[in-house]
Amino acid sequence: MIRVQVPATSANLGPGFDAFGMAYQFYNTFFIHEKDDGKLTIRGVDRRYQGKNNLVYQAMQKVFAKVHYYPKGLSIFSEVDVPVSRGLGSSAICIVAGILAANALAGSPLSQDALFDMAVAMEGHPDNIAPAMFGGLVCAVDNGKTNLFIKNAVADCFSFHLIIPDFPLSTKAARQALPSRVSHKDAVFNVSRATMTYLALTEGRPDVLAAAMRDKLHQPYRKDLIRSYDKIHDTALRLGALGLCISGAGPTMLAVTTKDDAQTFHRDMKDYLARTEPAWDFYHLNPDNDGARLIVGDATSGEPSC
Repeated sequence: MIRVQVPATSANLGPGFDAFGMAYQFYNTFFIHEKDDGKLTIRGVDRRYQGKNNLVYQAMQKVFAKVHYYPKGLSIFSEVDVPVSRGLGSSAICIVAGILAANALAGSPLSQDALFDMAVAMEGHPDNIAPAMFGGLVCAVDNGKTNLFIKNAVADCFSFHLIIPDFPLSTKAARQALPSRVSHKDAVFNVSRATMTYLALTEGRPDVLAAAMRDKLHQPYRKDLIRSYDKIHDTALRLGALGLCISGAGPTMLAVTTKDDAQTFHRDMKDYLARTEPAWDFYHLNPDNDGARLIVGDATSGEPSC
């Protein structure tokens, strides 16, 4: 039996478009084992994902094909807390879980770097894969044949609040909203603010984050896909947030506060959302600085029988 726990992530963090990602203590957990009956059993997800189109299974097959390992049958049980198509890295979670589990079943022949590159190749970009695998605040770049990343822990003075709408937003639709070109001025705007956002989050500078966490490359074009975005953004800042951004492709929004202001902000923002968007979810979460956790031979997992 293999248990893999993978954290939810936010990509971009405002100005770090397609480069930054951060992991949270908010997880999907997968219980995977080989079977001798030659069958594939997938439970814990919607019936439409209980076949070979399941992303965890597809990721596992990538590893099995590469290392020439052929299990007779597989059982995959998922405990899903992170919602799908909400900008919280749900596809990266599945890919990371499948690749790590398959490598473990095969006797761990592949290195961490090789697994990372395989996961990025499946996802298409590293900004969610890197924090899902390694945790923390990550800056990642596709370097052609390999992928590079730098990870740091998030400073303890910050708190994070996820506002999760009750509707999905596909990454494809969010990508289509972007212009094919941006001005040199807007590019420079983002380069400086992305640098300062990363440093502020890792070095514990709320004053800098409040000034830096702005973007001109993707959020001005995507915000109209998210109901009430401008009102929620302005309300969050009025209630004490240092900044608010779209998490990944959206529609989830991420508000950042200091720890000192977190309780008051969460109470007041929760009251506001209860009046305006009562069906939405609202979470106060801490960063996950460890990333995916894999346990082999976990006999006390509590996996439901399938």
